[in-house]
Amino acid sequence: MRKLLLLTALLFALTPVFSQHIEDTLSTVYWCPNDTFKIRFKDEPKLSIFTASRKDKISPGTDAYPGEYVVFYFGNDSLKVNYHNNLPYAHNIYLNFASPKGKTTLRFHFNYRTAHFSNEYIIKHKDRVRYDIPEVYELANIIWTLSPSGQRSEDPYKTGDYYQRVVNYFKPWMNHPVFKQLNFPDSVVAMEYYNFRENSFAFNIDGKAAAKGKVKLLYNGPYYYVFGDELADSSLFGRLKPLVEDFANKSNFRKFYRENKSFYDQQAARAEKLLPMRAMWQWLEKNFPNNKYQSYRVVFSPLIGGSHSTQRYSTWQGDVRFGENVMFVCGPERYDSSRVLSEKQKEGLYSGVVFTEIDHNYVNPATNKYAKKVDSIFSQRAIWTIRSSSADFYGNAVSVFNEYMTHAAFCVYVEDVYDAATAAFVIGKREDMMVDRRGFIRFREFNQELLKLYRENKDKPLASFYPQLLEWCARQQ
Repeated sequence: MRKLLLLTALLFALTPVFSQHIEDTLSTVYWCPNDTFKIRFKDEPKLSIFTASRKDKISPGTDAYPGEYVVFYFGNDSLKVNYHNNLPYAHNIYLNFASPKGKTTLRFHFNYRTAHFSNEYIIKHKDRVRYDIPEVYELANIIWTLSPSGQRSEDPYKTGDYYQRVVNYFKPWMNHPVFKQLNFPDSVVAMEYYNFRENSFAFNIDGKAAAKGKVKLLYNGPYYYVFGDELADSSLFGRLKPLVEDFANKSNFRKFYRENKSFYDQQAARAEKLLPMRAMWQWLEKNFPNNKYQSYRVVFSPLIGGSHSTQRYSTWQGDVRFGENVMFVCGPERYDSSRVLSEKQKEGLYSGVVFTEIDHNYVNPATNKYAKKVDSIFSQRAIWTIRSSSADFYGNAVSVFNEYMTHAAFCVYVEDVYDAATAAFVIGKREDMMVDRRGFIRFREFNQELLKLYRENKDKPLASFYPQLLEWCARQQ
């Protein structure tokens, strides 16, 4: 009869390594006759085989989920190991065992999570597109825009009635200590902007505190990572959370947010009208058929200028994956403020903001198949980018190519779905921006080559053109 060794209370080594990352070591030495384990995860009937290596540090593991566990079978024994259920943090467990080869240690890891979507969340948001200005996210945008770094920077959108309402309302609290923490050298201000702004998205306002008129920020999902090298609670925003809460309470931020809620709702409705997300979604999955997502969310602020980003998240339910793409973009006022643009031109230009964030989630995985070829071509950066331009933000050859490809894919989409005059206008604006403003100096030629390939092979998905396009790129050297 198989003996079950149940691991419930741990152990003697508890060392936070990464935020609240846990390291546990079992003191018992288990006998394994051949260094080979059969492993079964929760909700997975199939057993996997793992042979411990005595030469390298490879180890088995799975993602951390509530109630997750693993059962090891070895010899006549078995051992159940539970995740510590402290989402989203990682949990590493070290198992000491002996075999005819001697003693060694097996490391098992429950990986930290960037997000976790409950069954209720998945049911509610599957096959949906949302457009919104989250309350904590807008709080972060207001603080950054009013900060010394935000005031010096050209990036926040400091134009229009809404910006003036922000300045007028929060002027009495401009000496708050949070602003002293947001004064960065110009060399790092862009990264710290994302670090503060984007990571605020992982926090929610505590409803119980709000009922008492207080702002308390909770790090309780479903998102746990947004930007940078750390989980959001260890990010710049996470570290400044006490000051952010204090500023929100002293300035009565929630009163300002309520007073502007109708404006936010109007902006969300306008964004939905100008951003045909479902059409983009379907077009991208047709042209990059190996990538599928089940939900989209457009997050924006009226205070964002030209700094946009995207993040993708997923949760597995057995063998079924629920994937969500989140885009962080500017508001529609950037385009509605123009008196010369037609409605279709506004739609095309604004769609480019979101499309070129969405399609990174399709282009980047497709590029990985050709990474060595891309690296050999685009590592010669002088051919493809200008030094001391915004292109310098893209630190390696693959990221430079992906930026070329995402914007060119947008131009193919535009030619596919808009009338010829609107398409020519939007594509021309995109080429001008990439070459003249961003420093991707061969974008016009690259874009026209991809358009040519697509026109000649409209029955094929865009992802199939990588070999021909990269051959063209190689000839440019």
